[in-house]
Amino acid sequence: MMRKTVSKSLSNRTLLLSALTIVFLTPVMTGIVHAQAIDEVTQGTTNKLLNAFSYVLNAFCFIVGGGLLASGVMSIYQKHKNNNAGASTAKILGALAAGTILIGFPFLVKTASFTVWEANTSVTGEQRMMKFDR
Repeated sequence: MMRKTVSKSLSNRTLLLSALTIVFLTPVMTGIVHAQAIDEVTQGTTNKLLNAFSYVLNAFCFIVGGGLLASGVMSIYQKHKNNNAGASTAKILGALAAGTILIGFPFLVKTASFTVWEANTSVTGEQRMMKFDR
């Protein structure tokens, strides 16, 4: 019988202490934790993800487009040197066209977003230098 009384009084004390803590800390926490913080964090995260995607897309377009243009030029040289080099003219022209389209794509995205939505985009076709903090 004694044990039930002791555990019941501890649970009442715990509940009372929890209720008092909530009552006294609620006015203090409203200045720190508010509903707009979730929106700001979500918006910041979304902006960072979109910027990261745009930088990856920009790098992909320049690297793959440059590689296709370089391989097209090398294939033209090999075909000129030896007509039976193994690469057909259609494959060479396809590589050159695809490389040109990929290199021009970031500039097209910038122009289209500014024209249609009157907004700037981070896929601008410009290469930026990475800076590291020490």
